[in-house]
Amino acid sequence: MIAVVIISLALLGISGLLIDSHRRAWREARDSSTLPERDRRFASSLYRRRMLASGTIGVIGAGIAVWPLVPRQPLTMAAYLAMLLAACTWIMLLALLDFWATRQHYRRLRSEQRAKQVHLAIEMAAMSETAEAEGEPSCTSIRFG
Repeated sequence: MIAVVIISLALLGISGLLIDSHRRAWREARDSSTLPERDRRFASSLYRRRMLASGTIGVIGAGIAVWPLVPRQPLTMAAYLAMLLAACTWIMLLALLDFWATRQHYRRLRSEQRAKQVHLAIEMAAMSETAEAEGEPSCTSIRFG
């Protein structure tokens, strides 16, 4: 009985801390004036997924707390355990979706960054060629040491 109370309170506490953390992160992203709209939408969907998962952790904690009240009949116990299993599965699905979406987001950012680096390298090469054609030393033709 004590273990049920401890586990239940721990899950409810973890849920509360996670919800508070997600709300703070979302508020910061929402109020940021420098965050692009696409990143704000990503932060919004991240917030929704993580709030659902954190809330479900709290539901599981509450579900564990009512364990002593569940009648010890096979059908009732099966329904109770199926509810807990469904909630755990839901959390795992949200976690996988969150992982996939975050990976896609950062892959897109990395790809954009690489494209900008290539564009900058092309511009620098063009500037270097122009400077050499005009007879001016370029930063690539200067040798040190």
